[in-house]
Amino acid sequence: MQLTKHFTLQEFERSGTAARLHIDNRVPAELVPNIKNLCEEVLEPLREHFDEPVYVSSGYRSPELNKAVGGVQNSQHMRGEAADICPVINGRPDSTSPEARKKLREWAEWIMDNLQFDQLLREHSGNSYWLHLSLKRGGGNRQQVKQMGFDP
Repeated sequence: MQLTKHFTLQEFERSGTAARLHIDNRVPAELVPNIKNLCEEVLEPLREHFDEPVYVSSGYRSPELNKAVGGVQNSQHMRGEAADICPVINGRPDSTSPEARKKLREWAEWIMDNLQFDQLLREHSGNSYWLHLSLKRGGGNRQQVKQMGFDP
């Protein structure tokens, strides 16, 4: 299902962990509007502004998948309100190169200056870096920015 010009529902359901553990990670119909809102208000404007692909490395998480990946109990991923993203460099998703880290910093700065969001978390684990972006449909967004071990 096409959500916006550049984003599909399948991108939000894709999960290597879910596939490996045989976890059903299909988005419930009632959560699709939340994902569509995140795409329309945050991800698509980011994609359009920079005119480059945005890779969703973690989108929707079923409760079972969220538990398997060690997500927090109240994760916005389970409500379809969040996505972890990284750039595509040389035709492949890249969360490790210095170029990817530089691109993530540029994206974060632009998002902070131009878009509404609930959370923008600059995160990393080991050598992988990504942005966690969330948006609540209907308002109440905090514009919360946190740097979680991300190099400046």
